[in-house]
Amino acid sequence: MASIIPIIKPNLLTTFSVAILLCFNVVAQTTPIPDVSFEQALIDYNIDTNGLNGNILNTDAESVITLNIFSKNITDLSGIEAFVNLKYLYSYYNNIANLDLQYNLELEVLDIENNSLTDLNVSQNLNLKELYVSNNQLDVLDVSNNLDLVVLSCNLNNICELDVTNNIDLAVLWCYSNILTDLNLEENILLESLFCGDNDLDSLDISNNTLLETISCGQNNITSFTVDNCLDLTYLDVSGNMLNELDITSNTSMRRLLCNNNSIQELDLSHAPELLLFYASFNNLRDIDLTNNNELKYVRLASNELESIDFRNGNNSDISDFNTLNNPALTCIYVDDSSASFLSDWDIDSSSNFVTDESACNALSVTDTLEEIMTFEIYPNPVVDYLNIKTIESKSKLVVYDTNGKTLLNKELITGLNSIDLSNYSSGMYLFKISSVNQTISKKIIIQ
Repeated sequence: MASIIPIIKPNLLTTFSVAILLCFNVVAQTTPIPDVSFEQALIDYNIDTNGLNGNILNTDAESVITLNIFSKNITDLSGIEAFVNLKYLYSYYNNIANLDLQYNLELEVLDIENNSLTDLNVSQNLNLKELYVSNNQLDVLDVSNNLDLVVLSCNLNNICELDVTNNIDLAVLWCYSNILTDLNLEENILLESLFCGDNDLDSLDISNNTLLETISCGQNNITSFTVDNCLDLTYLDVSGNMLNELDITSNTSMRRLLCNNNSIQELDLSHAPELLLFYASFNNLRDIDLTNNNELKYVRLASNELESIDFRNGNNSDISDFNTLNNPALTCIYVDDSSASFLSDWDIDSSSNFVTDESACNALSVTDTLEEIMTFEIYPNPVVDYLNIKTIESKSKLVVYDTNGKTLLNKELITGLNSIDLSNYSSGMYLFKISSVNQTISKKIIIQ
């Protein structure tokens, strides 16, 4: 009798469950990458090993610690959630508009500058130490949960509020070119570098930020600013504010000072011997003493109310840029050597003169009124060889001084035409003083 083999019917529920599990496993092994440029970049770096098919193996993504995908024309970083072990993400110079990094819990450095970001979620990235999001279109940036943040760069956005009170480890804050009206730095006592220029700040309190070495807060509406607690300060830019005064006497390490376009009337630079650059154009300064600043190479003081500059610091030859234009009352600029050839490269008004001492300045201080007095006539000016002096006065005398106040010629003039031979004189400016019984006048003559 033939054996009867029983027919076992499959359990339909079991079969369906197995199919579901198999399908789930297949799906769970990959993550979609909808942006072709993003996936192609991953392929180019040998990260995505299963080809250009719109997804990445999760095992491939999980092996990545550092991801450099800058300048790849990427618009969408969907799929970044698979990179659960990612610590360093560099995706600057793309066209990304939105980015959610809530699954990238290991992330420490994010650089997504120069994109089109309008929305960024880093609220779950508790290990984040450096965040670079400059030159985007962000209106809001929430870093309140990023307690380990050391560097924050969010320049060139549309941010109107920025709360960094929880970021007590912050050492670098760059937030210039936004629309901030307030910036509370009271808790950021470790801050070393601050760039917050080109905002709408009316005030800035840095009294707690004693470790600051660099401050740039120009192009705001600040009316009062104190830096006396910042003893390590080397760079200060307060240009384009509304300051009437500025005290840097405590900042003995100052190297660069920019305070253009304010209303500052006085500046004491004697306590900044290491000063290299000094820009203070468009203020109300009257006198500047630079004798203690022998490291100076760049000086711009155009459009002030200067009457005197003492620049006898022993190192005038080191100057690369010197500008005092549009200071009509500035007659004398005291220098180490008024005959130094490099002075011709300095930008000064025609009414300004280089002198070495007060006697030379006094010799130049006589008002030039010769053209207004018909008693004497002098020409040409500038002169090449012979200077003509015509007078109707008798017993007149001519004295010629160089810019140091030294007498070069003492001569009686005759009534009528006098031709003075100047062919042996060096090129430059000289002071001609003419005296008669009735008057004494002075005239600056240029010899070519």
